[in-house]
Amino acid sequence: MQITDGRDLLNLKDNKFAGSVPKLKNSQINIHGRNNIIACEKNVSLWNSRIDFHGDNSVLYLSSNDFDYALNISINGNNICFIGKNNYFNGMTTIVLSESKNVIIGADCMFSYDVSIRVSDVHLIYHTKTKERLNFSKSIFIGDHVWLGQHAMILKGTRIGSGSIIGAGSIASNKTVPSNTTFAGSPARLTKKNTFWIGYSVHPWDDETTLKYSRYNDDSFVYEKDEDTFDFEDVDLYLDSLTTLQAFNYIKFHIVTAGKNRFALK
Repeated sequence: MQITDGRDLLNLKDNKFAGSVPKLKNSQINIHGRNNIIACEKNVSLWNSRIDFHGDNSVLYLSSNDFDYALNISINGNNICFIGKNNYFNGMTTIVLSESKNVIIGADCMFSYDVSIRVSDVHLIYHTKTKERLNFSKSIFIGDHVWLGQHAMILKGTRIGSGSIIGAGSIASNKTVPSNTTFAGSPARLTKKNTFWIGYSVHPWDDETTLKYSRYNDDSFVYEKDEDTFDFEDVDLYLDSLTTLQAFNYIKFHIVTAGKNRFALK
């Protein structure tokens, strides 16, 4: 089933839609499966986007956004893809979910041009002696207020804490990125600790404006673990134990409503 008008989501067969009808601007949602749940909060607009469901029993949850979503998503079965509120996509972001693994993305993130997020290598790699598989797929977690630079690749097993920065051209595979740190390179490595960022663009600034923002006395984007902080591994295991509907409800009533430090990572 191909959907190019968001209103057609209200007439799904063998799958379920929840929430408010999204705007589809030169976009399409293709569903080739059963028992999938597509959930959209108010103010969801897809721009030049393509979302493909290739299998069954998956959840896609798109939160309210002041900006257009620009996404190329491939969901291959038994996957959870959650994207939080008010993420900014400065170009197309590609997300590929495979082998029953998940992608959880927080709120207020900034995705530069040509960012890729993939939970698997797709093809299989084995040890020549033991014949054991070496490259199992792993879920990806990206916290709140994370900046992913141009051409960044976020690969299987990566966990990025809230407030962090991944530099342009970086490749993060199976990395743990603590909150308020900067990682860069291929492979990505820690370059700075105790950093935070704000989303203003310096393109038009003059010397006076640069001087004005030479210091920013605000802790809004500094994240510390507290009683609301999730353990990424526990969340991943718990999601795997749930039915499709249970996973949707867990996202809606627990992940969405948790506090500022829900994705803090130290």
